[in-house]
Amino acid sequence: MNIMKQFVLGRRLVGSWALDRGVTLDDAAAISLAEHLAEQDWQVPREADDLELSLLSFLVLETAHRYYVQADKALKTCQSDEGRTLFTTEMLPERLADLAATLHFYDQAPSMAEALPVNGLASLQSLTNTLFAVIAAHFPAHMAEVHAQSMRDEVAEVIRARFPRRREYVPVYSPTHLEFMGAVDRTRCIFAPSGKYWGARDYEESIGFEANVYRFAEDLFHFMLVAHKEKFKGLALRLPAAMSDSVERLAEITARLLDGLNRIDPAGSDCLRRVDGREGWKFEWAGESMFLTAFGTCYPEDHPRNPYGFDHTYFFFQPDFVLRNHPGLIDGKEEISRQRILASFRKDGMDYDNTGKEAEHARYIRPMDADGPAVEWWRYLPARRQAAEQARQPVAG
Repeated sequence: MNIMKQFVLGRRLVGSWALDRGVTLDDAAAISLAEHLAEQDWQVPREADDLELSLLSFLVLETAHRYYVQADKALKTCQSDEGRTLFTTEMLPERLADLAATLHFYDQAPSMAEALPVNGLASLQSLTNTLFAVIAAHFPAHMAEVHAQSMRDEVAEVIRARFPRRREYVPVYSPTHLEFMGAVDRTRCIFAPSGKYWGARDYEESIGFEANVYRFAEDLFHFMLVAHKEKFKGLALRLPAAMSDSVERLAEITARLLDGLNRIDPAGSDCLRRVDGREGWKFEWAGESMFLTAFGTCYPEDHPRNPYGFDHTYFFFQPDFVLRNHPGLIDGKEEISRQRILASFRKDGMDYDNTGKEAEHARYIRPMDADGPAVEWWRYLPARRQAAEQARQPVAG
C-alpha cells in the first residue's frame, strides 16, 4: 500500500478505534502528547513496535482524523533518497512543537469575537503530512504495520492514563457529526462526499431555545476559525424532529435560529432588518457572510431536503469563504456545477427548481413541490410577526 493510502486509511481506522476504545483526543490532550514526544531522542534506532513511535503515529493519524486532513502529494516521494533528505528525523521536535502551537491556537481561541483571529501558524494539513512523511522516510519497518502499531493496547493504556481527553464536545466525535455523515454518504450531491465537515453540540431541551442558540454560536465561531486554515466546508446543527414537522414550522424555526444568532452577533450585524425576497442579501455573522441549507422531517424520502431517514431537523451552515475555495464554484464553473448537481438529483427522482428562487436565501428552505413558490422564512422573524400582529389590532377610538 502506498503512503498516501496508508495515511487516509489510517486516519479513518485510528479515529474509529480511538472512539471505540474511549481514547479519543481533544486539542489539549494532543498538545500534551506532542510536547512529550518532542522531548524524545529521535536519532536513536527504533524497532517497529517501539511504543514512542506508535504514540507518534497515533497522534498524527488521530489529529488528522479530527481535522479531516487529506494526503498531500509530498507523501509520494518521502521514501526516496530525496525524500529522506527532505524529511529528516531532526525535524520531528520542531514540527511537533509547531503542531502543539497550532492546536493551542484552536484550543485557546475566544468563544466569540468581532472578527476571526488570524496568524501565520502552519496548518494541521501541512504538519500531519510532514510528520507522517518523516515516519515513512526513516522508520520503514514501523510504517509497514503502522495501522496495527497505532492501535495497540499499550497505546490505549498510555493515552488513557497520561493524555486523557477533558472536553466532552469534540466536533468530529459529536453525535450530530456522526449521524450527519451518514446523510452525506447517501446524498445525491456530487461534491458532498469530498467535503470536510463538523457537527455542533446536540440540542438540549432542558435549557431552552435561546441557550441552545448561544451554544451553537460558540461552535459556529470555532468552526469558522478552523475552516479558514484547514479548508472545511460546513457545520451541521441537529435539532429535534418536531421542529420541522411542516414546512411552515421549519420556516419559523429558521427565522428564530437566525434571529437568535443575529442578536448575539459579535460583529453587530443588523442584516435581518434588510432581508426580503430580492437577490443579493446575505446572512452575516462574526464578519462573515454564509449560506444555510435546512433539512426537515416534513419532506418525503424522495425530496432533496429529507434528512435521509434520520429523525432530526438539520441546518447546514457554509461560510462564503469556504464556498469561494471550492474548485467547482470558481473560475466560472458555478453554473456548470449547479447543473451537474441538479442532474444528479433528477436522475434519482429528487427534482428541485430554482425558478422564482433566484435569491440565495430563498433556497434556505425548499417548498414541498419542486416548482412551488419560495418559502419566505423571513416573514416569520419575531420582529416582523410582532409588527404584523400590532397592525391587525384595532385602534382604540
